[in-house]
Amino acid sequence: MKEVALCSIILLSAVAITIDVTLLDLASGTTNMTGVSTNGTGSPLGNVTNTKYLEVIDHAFSEDLLFSIVNGTIVNNSNNTINSALVTVQFYDDNGTLITSSSETARSVILAPGENSTFNVRSDLGDEIAQSYQVIPGGDIQVG
Repeated sequence: MKEVALCSIILLSAVAITIDVTLLDLASGTTNMTGVSTNGTGSPLGNVTNTKYLEVIDHAFSEDLLFSIVNGTIVNNSNNTINSALVTVQFYDDNGTLITSSSETARSVILAPGENSTFNVRSDLGDEIAQSYQVIPGGDIQVG
């Protein structure tokens, strides 16, 4: 019975510490605009390099059993149609060294002026752990 009580106390202490740290993180504003944690809790910091014509308006990092995944939305801010709209994500380790780069086409491959589309870029990083990532939209500009 003493072991059960001790385990309960340890578990409750761990939960209290987790809640306390989460509240401190929220109070100190340690998340960026995209909701990706920047406070060292294991979620990598995400940045965006927008192009002249395409803008990433939101993005988020997640993981499943095999993949690191970046989801988001891009919008065509130009007066031209964008063909072959795609998004590239570069994943970096804790030293800022590029682990790998992955690209996927947007859900809507052709974006008329003002249109937006979601994207989903997956990458198998093996045993590597991404500490940051860079999102870069791209595509071919249709003239005329």
